[in-house]
Amino acid sequence: MIVKTRRRAAGFTLVEMVVATILLFVGGVAAMMCISSSLRITGVAEAHAKAAMLAERRLAELETQPDLTTAGDQQGDFGDEYPGYQWQQMVEPTDLTDVVRVTITIAWPNGTRTGRAVFVTMLRTSGS
Repeated sequence: MIVKTRRRAAGFTLVEMVVATILLFVGGVAAMMCISSSLRITGVAEAHAKAAMLAERRLAELETQPDLTTAGDQQGDFGDEYPGYQWQQMVEPTDLTDVVRVTITIAWPNGTRTGRAVFVTMLRTSGS
């Protein structure tokens, strides 16, 4: 008696190829979304770091020029060096002698919105 065995051909079936293609596509899309998200978040972090540096710069100006610490609101920009970045400061008196509360808000264009970071500190106005 002769028994014929059926040999399976080497390779992939059409169904296996379709499943593999779908998995590859889903993985590629997920990777592209992760890359896009990380680039956006990096841009936001960079803008906030720059805002913190500019707020420190403005605070240093207030410390070296005490006449700028008059109570009330003031605003301005950082010129051509940092185009689009603007500052607003609010100086409020406190219960402590020669100490004021300074709120510095840095704003910048962020696509269709405006990015904003607020920094608050206490500043001694006279004496050392």
